[in-house]
Amino acid sequence: MLLNKNLKPSETYTFLSMYARYLYHEKTLRKKEIVKELNAFMEENYPRYNPVDWSARLEKYTSKAGKYPLCKCEGIWITENEVGAIEEIHDKVLERLAFTLLCLAKFRNFRNPDNHNWVNYGNGEIYSMACINTTAFEKDLKLNKLRELGLVEYAKKVSNLNIQVLYLCNESKHKLFISDFRKLGYEWKLYKGENYIRCANCAILAKRKNNNQRYCKDCSEKVRNERQKAMMRGRRYGLTDCTEKDVREISRLQNAGKPYLRGFQDLQLTN
Repeated sequence: MLLNKNLKPSETYTFLSMYARYLYHEKTLRKKEIVKELNAFMEENYPRYNPVDWSARLEKYTSKAGKYPLCKCEGIWITENEVGAIEEIHDKVLERLAFTLLCLAKFRNFRNPDNHNWVNYGNGEIYSMACINTTAFEKDLKLNKLRELGLVEYAKKVSNLNIQVLYLCNESKHKLFISDFRKLGYEWKLYKGENYIRCANCAILAKRKNNNQRYCKDCSEKVRNERQKAMMRGRRYGLTDCTEKDVREISRLQNAGKPYLRGFQDLQLTN
């Protein structure tokens, strides 16, 4: 997330919190410098950004930056008992939601051993990762259904919207390893045998539309644009019949700042 600043609105709060910790622990910036960097990010990415409206929130992220250092999580294991508990729901949408909550609870436990299976993300972020599009009213209904099934519990304070996962069982045999949290709903669908691919460029899961598909929608457009640009560059050098292999070589050599010419079969470097 720190490497990709093209964020959805629902991810902004999470990013700012992580970015503040990164600036504190990795860049060793002081409080005023961190606030300045956070403001710069918001001004660059949000045209309607108003510093006055965000000042309290940025101060909050900055003040807590030193409390929780950044941690590297390679992934989390889902166990057989946990998978079994989710499969007993017998509702595809609720299963994706339950799987997402489980993954988030395990990640929070990794960050803080005293977390006790709590999830403190907003509904927007949870449902986005679960790949579920629905209304705010339906979001609450679905969470209440999981509560009625005895799978989750809410915090006692009315103002506290955290959710505790009750079906976490680390003692069971490992079943599924999750290392990518961007599309947790799709991870569950893939496990259940649905037809998804991992993008050859960014590794995100995407619905397979044909047997030759290699990229997600966003990366497919980027790759197509890069190929068109490379082919245009090739034509400027007289390569009117250039193949895809030629296109890749043109891009590689031009990015390296090296000259190139057309040989009998492949593009070759000049001396």
